[in-house]
Amino acid sequence: MRNKNIYWFIIIYFIIAAFPINNIPLFETTEARYAEIAWEMAASGNYLEPHFNGIKHFHKPPFTYWINAAGIKLFGVSGFGVRIFGVLASAIILFMTYKLANILLKDKVKAENSVYILSASLLFIAVSRIVSTDIYLTLFTILSQYFLFNQIYGKKSSLNAVWYGLFLGFGFITKGPIIFLFTLLPFMLGKVFFKSHRKVFTLKDIAFGILTFLIISLPWYIAVIIKNPELLNYFLKVQTVDRVVTNRFHRNKPFYFFILTFAGTFFPFIIIFVKDLIKHVKPVTEKLAPYFYVIVPFIIFSLAKSKLATYILPFYPIAGIIVANSIDAKIFNTKSFRIPTLIFAGLLPFAFIAAIFVYPVLKGYLLTILIFFILTLLLFINLYKRFNLLNFSVYIIFISFCIYSTLPILGPEIKGFKKMTEEINLLDKDKKYEILTYKTFIPSISFYRQKITVAALGKERETQFQYDDTYKKYYIKNMTELSDFLNAQETFFVVTKPDNIEEISKFGFTCKDYFNQRKYSLYLCAKSNN
Repeated sequence: MRNKNIYWFIIIYFIIAAFPINNIPLFETTEARYAEIAWEMAASGNYLEPHFNGIKHFHKPPFTYWINAAGIKLFGVSGFGVRIFGVLASAIILFMTYKLANILLKDKVKAENSVYILSASLLFIAVSRIVSTDIYLTLFTILSQYFLFNQIYGKKSSLNAVWYGLFLGFGFITKGPIIFLFTLLPFMLGKVFFKSHRKVFTLKDIAFGILTFLIISLPWYIAVIIKNPELLNYFLKVQTVDRVVTNRFHRNKPFYFFILTFAGTFFPFIIIFVKDLIKHVKPVTEKLAPYFYVIVPFIIFSLAKSKLATYILPFYPIAGIIVANSIDAKIFNTKSFRIPTLIFAGLLPFAFIAAIFVYPVLKGYLLTILIFFILTLLLFINLYKRFNLLNFSVYIIFISFCIYSTLPILGPEIKGFKKMTEEINLLDKDKKYEILTYKTFIPSISFYRQKITVAALGKERETQFQYDDTYKKYYIKNMTELSDFLNAQETFFVVTKPDNIEEISKFGFTCKDYFNQRKYSLYLCAKSNN
């Protein structure tokens, strides 16, 4: 009976997570980038070389683009099309967390608790609904870990090595060698400290595992490097070494960045995680082994220059399992866990009220905000009276549903350009006019418009893999090129900050604003003599 309950919980999680994804605008810059590349891939049929706003883009291997392009082919060019497989991946991650917890903890109640913990983790909830590589990397991490730990603690079989190699291969074509930080590296280091990690696979198993990994991971790299010979150096130096040791991608953060991220997005479970870690550090026993799969990648990411909150998501499933092993009914009555958890949960309903003052646009939706406030308050009262993991998880998931339901309204306030592009599509249904993003770069407009915009004097692009000049019609780098573009136009759209529009008018255009949102406005410009 309990098994059925957890399966229903995962199905309901999937439905709630999928419900608002079509109407939520794609947010700049990460979501818009992955969605726009997938759309270009589906539209052009070039699944080998990802293009980003008309220029080859090799920052990541192609799996995320492929799966999002498949979503576009199946469900159309929409938020649902590019997000639905990420939501499905999050549901599979919850299922595999339950399966892995059964192997590690050998207790179905604790295995269920690990699912409730992960589903209530803020970072997991957030990434489940956005277009990114990290939800797929997390999926292939937990799948790899499942077959690895099945070999270590469960039923030994050569097939475990094959499956392990298979999902490492899929992780490799999702985000490159990063998959090893959560799987292979902790396993290899674990051999030093834990007897269970020694003599896990036979030489035959290892050979089969490596062969499977190579079959999955190498073909795309070989094909794309043959066509772009400089790419091998780019992958090894720029996308691997430079990401770790330089600030080339402008993601330099202090060393404690991931401490704050993990503490904030894994709250309140971080309290139990840290207390248990301290308890198990000395002496080192087998109980410490699962911690390696959190601590090793955590230390490496903290030392690296390039830092982004979502990088650490792949270790959240196993962190949830670790906490589930320690959590019991007694903990819910301890002051050190109960009080901070209830304070945290009790403040959340009031966030809806505060949001009205931060975003005045919500004043037009007071009844909806009031209903959300009352419902979350009632759920909090239920949580206070029946303080357990399931109720806490349901409470957090419901609040996330309310927040995501308001995002379509808040889109123009927080880097969402869906409404603006809908206005463009109404004004120019036949796509006769070019769209110029001036002194900015907004790829989500290309996605919603289904036509590549022209970016002028905004983000600097990497063009070393362009072997002809076709990309130049989408990428304007200087005033001469801008002048050439404007001379060829009679009427066109401009998206820019209001302060910049005078600079366009000086080229002999009269510009009228049609849509205003935070920082940026939409103008329709026509030659003044028309």
